[in-house]
Amino acid sequence: MNSLSEKHLLTIVKKSGIGILILDKNLNIVLANSWIIKSSGFKEKSLIGASFLAVFPELKDTRTFKSVELCLEYSQYSILTHTLNPFPFPLYDNEKNREIGKRIYQYLHIIPISIEDETDQFCMIQISDVSQQVVREKLLREKMTLANQREIEAQKASQAKTDFLASMSHEIRTPLNAILGMTDTLNETDLTEEQQEYLTVLRNSGKALFNIINDILDLSRIESGKLEMEHIHFSIRDLMSETVSLFYMKAKAKGIDVQFQIDEEISESIAGDSTRLQQVLINLLSNAMKFTEKGNIFVNTLLCEDKKNLRISVEDTGIGIPSEKLNSIFESFTQVDSSTTRKYGGTGLGLTITKKLIQLMGGEISVVSHVGVGSKFSFEIPYEGFIKRNSGIHQHWLNLELPNPENFPSCNILLAEDSEENIFIIKTFFRKYPIDISIAYNGKEALAKFKSQKFDIILMDMQMPEMDGLEATREIRKIEVANQIRASDSVPIIAISANVQKEDISKSFLAGITSYLPKPVRKQEILKLMYFYLAL
Repeated sequence: MNSLSEKHLLTIVKKSGIGILILDKNLNIVLANSWIIKSSGFKEKSLIGASFLAVFPELKDTRTFKSVELCLEYSQYSILTHTLNPFPFPLYDNEKNREIGKRIYQYLHIIPISIEDETDQFCMIQISDVSQQVVREKLLREKMTLANQREIEAQKASQAKTDFLASMSHEIRTPLNAILGMTDTLNETDLTEEQQEYLTVLRNSGKALFNIINDILDLSRIESGKLEMEHIHFSIRDLMSETVSLFYMKAKAKGIDVQFQIDEEISESIAGDSTRLQQVLINLLSNAMKFTEKGNIFVNTLLCEDKKNLRISVEDTGIGIPSEKLNSIFESFTQVDSSTTRKYGGTGLGLTITKKLIQLMGGEISVVSHVGVGSKFSFEIPYEGFIKRNSGIHQHWLNLELPNPENFPSCNILLAEDSEENIFIIKTFFRKYPIDISIAYNGKEALAKFKSQKFDIILMDMQMPEMDGLEATREIRKIEVANQIRASDSVPIIAISANVQKEDISKSFLAGITSYLPKPVRKQEILKLMYFYLAL
């Protein structure tokens, strides 16, 4: 290959894709390549031999000029980015930009040049046009800012939806508490067979509405990432038996056989979230029961081959699902038949929540179905079995046997509640029991009555005017601490509230409540919980 001559090298420098400007020790320009000439608008003959400051007077006392001086005097190499160089060379991308004074964004390398066997020092200034890079960075920053704003807006919208659903849940649960409470009370009276049928319809409708509210709230919690899974030990056999038994009566009425089977290899107790697993099973069994008119429903539980996963399937002989609908049945508010004349009701949230709960447990769900033959929903979740330990048995208050009214402990309770309907319901629940009730319509009244009277139990609504249940509970606990009352001797405060969000329940316990009953509250629940504290 032929060696490059001085002419070749000079041509390469002049045709370079970056700007090159070379200064001698006296700050005179000895070379300016084509890029510089084109971008500056100067003629080559007006640049060569001219003083640097005569050509670029505005650069005097700038970072660029000081870097050039350091280069020539101390052989210092400098790099100036566009952000460190607020006074760039007067270089322009085109004539239009020159007219409006829009300079190119510049990245400078100021390089000392020493010639072997010569004492003279030169300074080479390399100028790169980074305008496009700057524009891209600016657009990227704008996009990131916009994305952050949208994320914040989405979070606000999600929180607003959650708050709205919580508020609506509270407003719906309050009258629903009255409806279900009165059905329990009516059931204790002498009713004709026809009236019993009417009452059953009313109770079932109330329960259906209650389930819909829970479904919507669960979906909201899952989507907002606020639903946390428990990890406790429980009996899978007891859970399965209890869950399936809920459907025996309805299955008998429809002439359907419901059975379940659990593999012998599965431990007596396993670890996981028993409440959410039962919710999944109830959703799948409810679905199977709804769409099965004859035949059977079979729940099978077995260990997968790797012994690391539990596989549960719910199989029915129902109407089946068309193949084109299988991919969409787990979507929110989706039903196989969405027409206004469809035979089967529902919100279309059950399978959505079921899938999301299984995913939160670390599993997956699938379905196989044939129209007119039936469907089989199967899911796998992580399996952690252990040998049941021998330990003391602590009876849950819900498992207590409630004594007859005449044997119930006499007591004096304070009911803090602003709803006349709910006050009437509680009074109706207690009408046959030796329970004296004092009423407070807000937290201030409850606090005043607590200061003046002794109560065995306080039933506290959380949302009340003037002073809410949280604040009233805090003040009561402060008074007890000031009076040096031991925690074991403090008055039990049972929250009865339509707020069922986990955060609301946590706030209530932090405020000092003893137990929490969500509305709609049932007669047996409230009496058993009170008996639990009175019998201690």
